[in-house]
Amino acid sequence: MLKWIKGAKSEHPFASDKAAREFIAELPALDPYKSLEELGYWLDTLGSADDLKLARVLEIIDLIDQSAKDHQRKLSQDYLSGSARLKKFQEIRIWNAVFLFWKQLADTYQMCLTRFQAGAGGWGALKGQMPMVVARAMRALTLQLKWQLLRYGPVDRRVWEQMGRLYAYAEERGFATTRVVVYPGKFGESTVQREFLKGAMLNISSTDSLLPAKLEVAERIVAQFSEFFVMNRQPSKGCHYYFDLNESKLPARVMSRLQMTPGLRFFGPGSAALELEKLIVSVQADGVVPSHINLGGSFDTEWVLEALRHLARYWAPIPPARSEERRNCVSRMSVVHDFEEIVSTVSGETQDLSFDSSVEIWTVENESEGGYGALMPQASADWLHVGTLLGVKLDDRASWGVGIVRRMSAYDHKQRYIGIQVLTKGATVVKLAPISALGGAELESALLLPSTANDTTGASEMNLLLRPGAFSLQKSMEMLAYERSYLLVPRRLIEGGHDFDMARFRVMQQAA
Repeated sequence: MLKWIKGAKSEHPFASDKAAREFIAELPALDPYKSLEELGYWLDTLGSADDLKLARVLEIIDLIDQSAKDHQRKLSQDYLSGSARLKKFQEIRIWNAVFLFWKQLADTYQMCLTRFQAGAGGWGALKGQMPMVVARAMRALTLQLKWQLLRYGPVDRRVWEQMGRLYAYAEERGFATTRVVVYPGKFGESTVQREFLKGAMLNISSTDSLLPAKLEVAERIVAQFSEFFVMNRQPSKGCHYYFDLNESKLPARVMSRLQMTPGLRFFGPGSAALELEKLIVSVQADGVVPSHINLGGSFDTEWVLEALRHLARYWAPIPPARSEERRNCVSRMSVVHDFEEIVSTVSGETQDLSFDSSVEIWTVENESEGGYGALMPQASADWLHVGTLLGVKLDDRASWGVGIVRRMSAYDHKQRYIGIQVLTKGATVVKLAPISALGGAELESALLLPSTANDTTGASEMNLLLRPGAFSLQKSMEMLAYERSYLLVPRRLIEGGHDFDMARFRVMQQAA
């Protein structure tokens, strides 16, 4: 009963370094879910391990942190590379595993800081390690933010509250800008301020219009260019955004005169905007990403360029303007998804749509010549991604149109805002078959998109929406439309999504 008076050793299984390392060595290398779950469980147990010296607690956290990296990396790669092929339950399982671990890690590092501040046993020996602890906690919070952005969900206010509190502590103790080795390795040196700015700059970069792989590129670029970011207590050059350390609110662009408060901090890209432009020019000229740019994996060069240009727009002193005026309106819109469902709906083959469970009803908030801004219930968003093809029809319109999801964001956990680019407000279903096979091949349906006023290529070319993976530059087709047949020669793939191919064809001649 009085063991604690005698200074008895802790009964925590990881109190012994040998036992902890033996357990971690036995984790299943081929089952990252199981391994990450086990490591997260042991992080949670540290919250009640009051009999462990603080120095040992930090050693255990570090051991778990380092041991989890390969498992995190594997799951992250699966999520990003397989997002178009994963079943929904697999995608959710990966997301939950990775996000939960980052939350557990951030919470445990912050618990370490709290015990240090309270003078827990052995705290004096750890004074010099607190900048590293705070920086690691900040990085784990930024990665929570990233994974919430990957699902286009709202970022928990808890994240911003904790980041603000950690940064305020670092400022108060005078080490916010002190360089420390956060993790061993080539890119391991940083500062608390720099770690804070990684999260803040990623958040203001409007990632709600980026596919997951492009968001991954953006996050890597933000991290690598973070040395150029700036932060001040007063508005200054290169600081287009602000954050209040005492408020759990998202960072925002400085649009008007603010009432100054002690917690306000102004930040921005600084000279990173110029460095980013240099990188864009380099990639455009050489066709490859320079070797010193660490993207953490291999990405299509054009995708990288699109992500870089996106960042450049939001790091500029003047925010991007809308290309078209949006008109406020309130109306209902019927929505269907899945290529086959859209084709059958547009063609009129689907009957009694009002009783069809595949049709969803969204609320349109605004409209422009090029699209809609709509609200949808969060509960029905499992199938939705940036780049998803939609069939859409406003209540007061006679025909179905076709659009693509270009932007997603969530104001809360009940509804999600969707930006839709309308490809056409009416479409024609046509039938396709490989050349000279119309008589013996099963015909495939496609959607013929009407030409627009901006289309200057002439009437001899047309755009078609095909099922995903159907387009090939080596495959000419015959098309049946308006009771006539036409020969189509492929020109280029305009856009490929996980549920469609949008391609351009030249109409060479009427087929014999």
